[in-house]
Amino acid sequence: MVPITRTPLSPLLLGLVAALGACSSGAVTVPEPEPDAATPAPTESVPSPPADSGPIGSVEDAGAPSDAAPGAMDAADAGTPPPLPMTSLGALVILGDSISDRGGQGPFYYELLRADLGAKFGAITYRSAAESGSKTSALGGQIDSLPRGLPGPVAVCITSGGNDMKAALPQIVLGADSVARAQVVSNVGAALTKLLAPGRFGAGVQVRVFEANVYDASDGKGDFGSHGCALGQGLPAFPTDTYFANWNGDIGRAVASRGQALTDLHGWFRGHGYAGTPSWYASDCTHPNTLGHDQLRRMFYQAITGATLP
Repeated sequence: MVPITRTPLSPLLLGLVAALGACSSGAVTVPEPEPDAATPAPTESVPSPPADSGPIGSVEDAGAPSDAAPGAMDAADAGTPPPLPMTSLGALVILGDSISDRGGQGPFYYELLRADLGAKFGAITYRSAAESGSKTSALGGQIDSLPRGLPGPVAVCITSGGNDMKAALPQIVLGADSVARAQVVSNVGAALTKLLAPGRFGAGVQVRVFEANVYDASDGKGDFGSHGCALGQGLPAFPTDTYFANWNGDIGRAVASRGQALTDLHGWFRGHGYAGTPSWYASDCTHPNTLGHDQLRRMFYQAITGATLP
């Protein structure tokens, strides 16, 4: 258990913010987070999904929808998404942050996934509007940049939320991040509303969204400063599971409230952090390495098709 420090918190906040962008120095003590009342405390470990577990992108993976979920909409307003697993595909759309925009070491997951889905379904249309460094607030603009017409059904893969967490670190460690998390829920909800608007990609075109949650390169240990990670130099280890459970729980409920598919990136990468064997992270301790991008491709492929790649 990491002791809670009651001395001035400004060095902690400055250290955490600086640590995410550059090396920092000087020891600080990070208070242990309090679990969110709406999110169960995580278990010690999250196993990777077994090969025969079925589609990981099922709505059940995201948690039950809540009537009070911010921005919830009637399923009929969004049209009827294609059932899972998808049995046909006309277009693949990629949205989000640097994970989906050349972050890490290639070949990149979206290039591999495009080829895999083309091999299964035949020729498909491909569009990407992902932007490195973007937060969930940018998803709406990315969607607006997409063409008005695409062949259906359309599968949309999204990686977003990690940069929102980074920006909210001072609030997270103080247990005062509820406003930041609510904003992410609102941003995700607004993005889904745009994607699922009837006729967004053409009359009768069905859309299925596969939204990834946020992974943790430390596998819950928060020992970034002990493994040569530039983002953690000078920081002590601090448990991170509760932080990620709170944020990912909110993202999952936002996705489920619209009947879409959460892909459990956090669970899929669990055990393969920068200290894992093998590790699925590049040396920056942030983006996937070649193995990681291969696993991302497999995760989304299984979510979309219900099948596992050899």
